[in-house]
Amino acid sequence: MNLARVVRKVVATFKHPAFSGRPLLLVQPVDLALKAKGPEVLAIDFMGADLDELVLLMKEGSSVQQMLENKEAPADAAIVGIVDTVCLEGRTIFDKSAPATTGAGG
Repeated sequence: MNLARVVRKVVATFKHPAFSGRPLLLVQPVDLALKAKGPEVLAIDFMGADLDELVLLMKEGSSVQQMLENKEAPADAAIVGIVDTVCLEGRTIFDKSAPATTGAGG
């Protein structure tokens, strides 16, 4: 399980039938300092995430296929939670309800 930030909504005119009714989002994995870590990932959204939200990203193909109830689905990443708060060593490092404190481009 990884933390990631939603960076783009993906519109697909045609997509695999296994993804029917599920939005596809491009997410940027982040570290505990909420800084970008590694390449962006295309994920199936099971939670109704929106742009710039911090989410829980599951990157296990067989688990995503189980969630889709389709062992043949070409999927390896899914959004399985929307993060409200992250606490680390007794201090809050992210709070969804707090105003953003990052600079331009967040």
